[in-house]
Amino acid sequence: MAFCRLSMLHVPLHIAWLCLCLVPAASPHKTGDNDYEKIVNIKKVQHQPVIRGLADSVLLPCVFSVLPNSAIDPSLLPDPPRIKWTKVLLEGGSRKEIPVLVAKNNTVKLNPAYQGRVSLPGYGPFHYNASLEIVALRASDAGIYQCEVVVGIDDEQDTVPLEVLGVVFHYRAGSNRYSLTFEAATQACQDNSATIANPQQLLAAFQDGFDHCDAGWVSDQTVRYPIRSPRPGCYGDKFEYPGIRTYGIRDPGEQYDVYCYIKELKGTVFHETATRKLNLTEAIYHCQMQGAELATAGQLYMAWSQGFDQCDAGWLADGSVRYPINIPRKNCGGDVPGVRTVYQLPNRTGSPDPGSKYDVYCYRG
Repeated sequence: MAFCRLSMLHVPLHIAWLCLCLVPAASPHKTGDNDYEKIVNIKKVQHQPVIRGLADSVLLPCVFSVLPNSAIDPSLLPDPPRIKWTKVLLEGGSRKEIPVLVAKNNTVKLNPAYQGRVSLPGYGPFHYNASLEIVALRASDAGIYQCEVVVGIDDEQDTVPLEVLGVVFHYRAGSNRYSLTFEAATQACQDNSATIANPQQLLAAFQDGFDHCDAGWVSDQTVRYPIRSPRPGCYGDKFEYPGIRTYGIRDPGEQYDVYCYIKELKGTVFHETATRKLNLTEAIYHCQMQGAELATAGQLYMAWSQGFDQCDAGWLADGSVRYPINIPRKNCGGDVPGVRTVYQLPNRTGSPDPGSKYDVYCYRG
């Protein structure tokens, strides 16, 4: 007789209970003349990538069953299952495994790098549920995760790809630095295919290296800025310590820059040029001739986050001129990846005159 526990198939951010069937063994695991049935089997329920946004939470499924040897001979009872989650990186043809956690006998040991962000929510009440929850997702969390369950000398693995979408970017009005009220800042993000970033998204970006010494609105009506490399003029209230500086909740009529968030790109951003370059009016027409429109700043930032690299300054829909760099090199605006902005004035303010000549970045939905 088989024993089965009923369950719920999917509950967001909680435990994905699946029906667990303990199948009785025949003679010690024998299924043929030379084959033996495995003691442990993972219910492989997810093979497509799991997709979440920046700062979201995710549950990566791993549910398994164990052959009940004790029904035949208590001496054959295997050790308690050992659960191991690793992140698998495939770089340059080589495979690298980063430990995430190990669990056995109700004890869970975490890689310090994941402390406070990962857990096995189903492991306590139900030891055959090894599903991994990750909260406050960062872009660097994307990758392939492997669940391995070991019982005695038997082991079973399954992998789950995780994609983390979205990028936070700083936005400044073309007119001047610190010229956006909270309402205008919210609208500026919308005009650039984005939403105003929330504090959690800004924190997730900071933890992955985002560094910007410009105070900007975020969605809770606070004003903040992320500092990875403290320096004069950017210390704020923490002096030499990295962190998110905050001015607290501000009057919505005050003026600052803004931090925007775009989650996905539903079309394609591409670079176009012309022999004599293009002014802003010509750039608009040029994209239209390609069955496209001028790309927004948010669309260019999203394309950049997906690997777009072009060392040519081009017009965007807001009248700004920018270009995306993923591979820093000489004469391409600095030694770190990012979206470069061409300013009119030496103090890094003002968009170029609309009559100036540049390339163009178009967007085709």
